[in-house]
Amino acid sequence: MVRYMRLMQKIKNAILCLTLAATIAGCTTAKQSGSVSAYYDSRGKQTATVTGCAYDLPLDTKLFGFVEIETEKQNQDNLKKPYTELRLSKKAKNGLGVAAEYNKDFSLPDETTRLGLVYEPDLSDIVSSTNIGLKFYPVSSNNKGMQLGLYGKKSFNQGNIYVGGFLDYNFKPNKIVSEIQLGKRIADNLYFVVEGRYSGFIEKDNLGIAAGLEWKFK
Repeated sequence: MVRYMRLMQKIKNAILCLTLAATIAGCTTAKQSGSVSAYYDSRGKQTATVTGCAYDLPLDTKLFGFVEIETEKQNQDNLKKPYTELRLSKKAKNGLGVAAEYNKDFSLPDETTRLGLVYEPDLSDIVSSTNIGLKFYPVSSNNKGMQLGLYGKKSFNQGNIYVGGFLDYNFKPNKIVSEIQLGKRIADNLYFVVEGRYSGFIEKDNLGIAAGLEWKFK
């Protein structure tokens, strides 16, 4: 058990170190994309998210991550502590590969490191402007259990409209977290977005609809 915990700690440290390295080296070599978004949630709170992705990293790896922060419902002038995810993956030409993911809710003492497989097939010969992926983590730290996730995005009308989202199923404690987005370009890289949100980890008001703006960058 001690060896297992040390291994997961090393994996977490590797993700964080490579994130820093990607941030430094990405300005010169890596291909990058990302977005900054701000929404008003129907449950009476505001949220903001910064998302980023770096390609062509050392060893042909890919790094994806986001940081999300929200206000308190009772007082929207107060911010809660953020939540972040970082995923480092390496794929073969057929889209199948290995992945390690680090999850941290800064309002909680625990953090989670996951290890497993990712599958992101090339669908360009079948359908255009479509990305889809599947992740499966049979191994996790802090006894968080297995996780299965589906994510994807489809663009229409030369990228002026898109539909995207994700669904994560946590085997333990048998809960789902999902978001579905519909975005419409309103100017250059600025989009108006409507998003449906569901979290099985929230006992009350676990379903909401959010609307706001998203700015994409490359």
